[in-house]
Amino acid sequence: MEINRNTIIKNLVKKYPQTMAVFRKYNLVVAGGVRGPNEPLAFFAKAHDVDYDEIVEELKVAIEKGVDENAEKVELVEDKVYSKFFKTALIMALTIGVAVGAIILTDIGSKHNFHSVVHSLVQTHGHAQLFGWVGLSIIGFAYYIVPRVKNVELKYRELTTVCFYLMATGTVLRILVQPYANKITSFFLPISGLLEFLAVAIFAFIIFSTVLASKEKREAYDKFIMAGVLWFLLCSVINLFMDGYMLVAGTNDIPKIFYSPFVHVFLLGFVFMFIFAVNIRTVYAFLDVGTARIGAINTTFWLLNLTIPLYFIAHSLSYKFPFLIPISNLTVYLVAFSILLFVYGIRIFEKSTQELDDVIMDRSYSKTIRTAYVWLIIGVLILGAKPLFTPFSEAQYLLNGAANHALTVGFITFMIIGYASKMVPTFKGVDMHSIKLANLSFYLLNIGCFLRVYTQIMIGLSRSEDFYYSLIGFSGWIELTAIGIFGYNVWKTMNAEDEDIEEPVEMLTEITGDTNIAHAIDQYPEILEVFLEFGFKQLASPVARKTVAKMFTIKQAAKIHPVEIDSLLKAINERIKKS
Repeated sequence: MEINRNTIIKNLVKKYPQTMAVFRKYNLVVAGGVRGPNEPLAFFAKAHDVDYDEIVEELKVAIEKGVDENAEKVELVEDKVYSKFFKTALIMALTIGVAVGAIILTDIGSKHNFHSVVHSLVQTHGHAQLFGWVGLSIIGFAYYIVPRVKNVELKYRELTTVCFYLMATGTVLRILVQPYANKITSFFLPISGLLEFLAVAIFAFIIFSTVLASKEKREAYDKFIMAGVLWFLLCSVINLFMDGYMLVAGTNDIPKIFYSPFVHVFLLGFVFMFIFAVNIRTVYAFLDVGTARIGAINTTFWLLNLTIPLYFIAHSLSYKFPFLIPISNLTVYLVAFSILLFVYGIRIFEKSTQELDDVIMDRSYSKTIRTAYVWLIIGVLILGAKPLFTPFSEAQYLLNGAANHALTVGFITFMIIGYASKMVPTFKGVDMHSIKLANLSFYLLNIGCFLRVYTQIMIGLSRSEDFYYSLIGFSGWIELTAIGIFGYNVWKTMNAEDEDIEEPVEMLTEITGDTNIAHAIDQYPEILEVFLEFGFKQLASPVARKTVAKMFTIKQAAKIHPVEIDSLLKAINERIKKS
């Protein structure tokens, strides 16, 4: 087996088990089914910050030495810790989350009124999205990703199951009780909040223990992870307080003036911190761009974390204390600046370094990740426009809703989908079930998100409200279809059987003596005639081209069937140029 930049890791480990020792030396191959990831070696090396030439030489040495019978045998076991969290998150999103959201939008569109829907139902939909879809997704992926980027075992793994059932039960209980809360059932609201708090506390304990147990040096993304955990813990406390408020006040509705800032704290403090942490660690390899600008990244961290508390206080109290309105406006601009600074620091829209141009792999996820940042910028700009309108006006209310949708669906959901499309196949050690379905869900979600954000803004700014109300009801169903297609696609991937991955073939710009005959003919079928003219009659057989031709380079074949190799190569390359 020839090792090259497109060699698939899991195939290499399967054929040469002794190479496992090399990967373990670098604390690698700790993801990907039972034989490692289905990633090309060059991509794998960049993603793990390993010198490609150095690891190739060590792999070759290990192969030449052969299997050491006395060496410790290492067997990979597929880690499914994320699976139940992510599958449950998908169910939450496709039912109470997006499905109810689509019903709400249809009702709004038919009645031409954003205030026609019972607010407790809107908050139930929001809770399913925040704690169900986003919360469970991040918890599941964090349990898998954090120990691997920190090169340490996940601590207290047995508690992850407890965490799952507490979070799932608490979230479902809140969803079932809030819309129909009365004197009897309201008692279950703080119970749901307590279950969710305990789940988040266990999550925080596991993640903190895992990170602190690592002997790796502290990186820029570490503080984002730690801050994200703390904000999640704080949000679960606030959530418990809101559940208690509904019980004591005898209501099933959290005051909007308090709930809306809470949503933004949840997004900015918990969700953004985790997404940013993963982006810092992976974007440079996933998108083949330069490494993050640490100065800009660190400034974002401190500015955002210092602004969030002020943002929450000012926005929660500005309705009763109007003198806080300028401060709340200032916090909006500080948040916007810090996020735009992060976009600059992560180099998300910069040109490729071209280090991995020769690596053949599915990169359909890259457009999803970049599109997520486009929606992030759109959401930030919409938030930045809010202070230009009369405080607490209908225009501000509609802009706030449009911004929330751009941030939650446009940025966060696109980011979850983009990373799941890259990481789940890697975790599983297989290819994505269907690239066509992935592309279809991508385009549908963009259409749905655009319709929702655009129409909500135009309803607030235009006099032609009827036209835009007629459109807004469709957006939710388009998004539901998109996420449903994605859910089916990724679910099939998570349930796929382990299989051999066909080695990708590098694009050949010039045929040399070291070129494999089968690869050359596959990419340039017209050169088969040249081989036949030079006497390689056996290549006329399709079976031979699929079997024997794969075993020889042109140089090797020229020795077996003596021909002037320079003349053969010249004729082959001239034929390619003519075609």
